[in-house]
Amino acid sequence: MTNAKKAKTQAEAKRKVKTSGKVPEKYFVVDTSALEYSMDVFEKLRQNGRNCVLIPYATWEELDSHKTGNDFKADIARSVIRNVRNLFRAKDHSVRFFHYDFNLTHDADLKIDKNDHCIIATALNAKKKLSHAKVILVTQDAALETLALNFGLDVQSVQMDQTDVKQHLTARPTVNLQRRWVSDKSFPVSLPDAKLAAQLAQVRQNEGIICYCDVDGVWGPAFAAVRKGDAFRVVDRDIHLLGVRPRSNNGDINWGQFIAMDLLRDPAVPLVALTGKAGTAKTFLALLAAFEQSANYRQILVSRATIQLGNKDRLGYSPGDIDAKMKPWMHPIYDNINAIRELVADRMKDKINDWLANGKIEMMDLDKIRGRSIQKCFVIVDEIQNLPPSHVKAIATRGGEGTKMVFTGDFSYDQIDVPWLDERSNGLSVLNAKMAGSRLFGSVYLDQAIRSELTKEILDRW
Repeated sequence: MTNAKKAKTQAEAKRKVKTSGKVPEKYFVVDTSALEYSMDVFEKLRQNGRNCVLIPYATWEELDSHKTGNDFKADIARSVIRNVRNLFRAKDHSVRFFHYDFNLTHDADLKIDKNDHCIIATALNAKKKLSHAKVILVTQDAALETLALNFGLDVQSVQMDQTDVKQHLTARPTVNLQRRWVSDKSFPVSLPDAKLAAQLAQVRQNEGIICYCDVDGVWGPAFAAVRKGDAFRVVDRDIHLLGVRPRSNNGDINWGQFIAMDLLRDPAVPLVALTGKAGTAKTFLALLAAFEQSANYRQILVSRATIQLGNKDRLGYSPGDIDAKMKPWMHPIYDNINAIRELVADRMKDKINDWLANGKIEMMDLDKIRGRSIQKCFVIVDEIQNLPPSHVKAIATRGGEGTKMVFTGDFSYDQIDVPWLDERSNGLSVLNAKMAGSRLFGSVYLDQAIRSELTKEILDRW
C-alpha cells in the first residue's frame, strides 16, 4: 500500500468513528461475558464518547438471545441493547458493529460457526482497519483471552472492583487488659496504655477481638469483644442461639462463633457477612439467628447463588415451576434446617415446620429480590462468592426498613465457580472491602470447621 493510500484509509477510518468531532482514544472489541459482567460496563468502556465500542455481530446475537427472562443477565442484555439503539438513533458513532475477516487468521483452524472464533476474526479485522489506533479485545472469558493472545491481540478484562483477600484472613487481634479497665460489659478504645490504645484504634467497627485478662495473676483467654463506636462491647460468655452455644471440635474456644452470634443478634447491624471454609457453620448460624428472632421479622427469606460447577446455570432446564426448580439447589439449606430441628426443643421444632408450610420461611430465587424493597425480613444469601460485586450490591440495596441481611460464603479460589471471578474480585471479598468500618456492617471469618473430624482433617491436609 502506498503512503498516500494508507493515509487515505486512516483518514476514512477516523472520519467514520468521530464523536462530537473527536477521534476516540481507544477502540474496544467486546464479547458478551464482558458486557454482561455488570450494568455499567458498556458506559465505562465508552467513556461518554471518548472511546469507541466495537460490537462483533456474534456478540450482538448472544445479547439478543439473553434478553428474555427476569435474571440479572437478561436485565443487562436489555440495557445494552437499548443504549446501543439510542446511540444509533442519535447518530453517535462511539459504538459500531464490526464484521469479521477470516482471511486474517492465516492457517489457524478457526470455524465460522463458533462465536469465539468470529470474535477473534472481528478483533483482527479491527486491528487491521484501525491500524492508526489502539484496539483492545475486552473479555472475561479465559479461553477467549488465551486465543486472542495467541493471535497477538491486546486483551483486557473489565476493570473490576477488587480487594486484597489476605486482609480477611489475618489473625483475629488479641489484647491484654487489666481488670480495672473493664466495667459494665465494655471498655474504651482510649485506654491508659498508649501502645494498646493505638492497637485498639486500628480495629474497625463491628470487628471482634480476643481479650486476655489478669485473673488471680494468671493471663488467660477471658472473653471476646466487638468494637462499637469508641468502645468495645464484651460478648456474653453464655451467648447462644436457641440454646445452641458456640461449638468446637478441637477443644479450643471458637471465638469466631462468639463474635458471629453477637453480630447476628444485634439489630443495629443490618448487614452481616459470614465467611469461612466448608463446615464452619456459616449458614447454620445464620438460620439459627433468623429462627430465634423470628418474632421481629415478617418473613425469613433464604437463597443461594445458583451457579453450578462450570458456571452453568441449569435452573431454566429443570422441570416444574420456580419453586420446583429451586428445591434441589436449596438442599444444603434444608440440611441445615434439619440439623437445627434435631437440636432445638419440640415447641421450636413445630414452629419451624409451620413456618415452612405457611411461607414464613421462603426459599427464594435471587432474581425475585431484584426491584423489590424488602421490609422487615431476615434475608440469608448463601454462596455469594459466586456473584460479581455488582450483583451483590444490587441484592444488598434491596434491604428496607427493619430488614437484616446475612451474606455467607467462602472466597477461597477453589470455591469460586465463575471463570471471571477470583479471590480478589468476587462479590464477597469486595463487599467486605467496601463496607469494612461501617457501623451498619459486620464481618466475621470463621476459622474452625465443626462439621466433623473428617472434614477438619481434609481441610487441614488438602
